[in-house]
Amino acid sequence: MTTTIRQKQARRRRGRAIAYAVVTLAWALAVWLSAVLAPPDWLHGAALFVHLAALVVGLGAVLMIEWHALLWATGWSSVRELRQADRTMILPVWVGLAGLLASGALLEPDLASTATQVKLVAVLVLSLNGVALTKWTSDLARLPARATFRTLPGRARFGFVASAVVSQAAWWTAVVIGLLNATD
Repeated sequence: MTTTIRQKQARRRRGRAIAYAVVTLAWALAVWLSAVLAPPDWLHGAALFVHLAALVVGLGAVLMIEWHALLWATGWSSVRELRQADRTMILPVWVGLAGLLASGALLEPDLASTATQVKLVAVLVLSLNGVALTKWTSDLARLPARATFRTLPGRARFGFVASAVVSQAAWWTAVVIGLLNATD
C-alpha cells in the first residue's frame, strides 16, 4: 500500500472521528435544549410540523438508499445505481436528521419517561450509524461498476447488512415511540 493510500485512509478515519463527535454533540445539545427551553404554546404546533416534515425527508431518503441497496444485494440493480442513490439522497438524510434534532428540542419531551429515553438513544444510534455508513459508501465508490453483492468478502457483506438492520431498527423505534408519545 502506498503512502498516499494510507494518508487518504487516515484522513477518512479522522473525518469520521470528527463526524462522530459532531453528531454526538448535536444530539446532546438538542437533548439539553429540550430540558431547559420552555417554548410558547404557539411554537409547539410549528415545531411539530417541522418535526414531521423532517421525518418524512430524513426517513424517506434513508428508505430510498436502503431500497437501492436491497435491489443491488438481490441482483436487481448495479452497484453504480446504489452509489448514485446514495450520492443523491445523502443530503436529505442529514437535513432531515438536523431538522428532527432542532424541532425535537422545542417539543418539550418528557425526559423522565423510559420510552422517550429509548427514543433518544435510538436517534443517537441512527445518527452514529449514519456516520459509520460513510465507510461503507466509501468502499462502494472503489468497487468496479459490475461488482455484485455476492462477490464481496463476507465481512463486507455482513457490515452492509448489519448497518442496514441497525438503521431500520433505530429509525422505526424512534418513529413508533414518537407516535405513541404524541397520542398519550
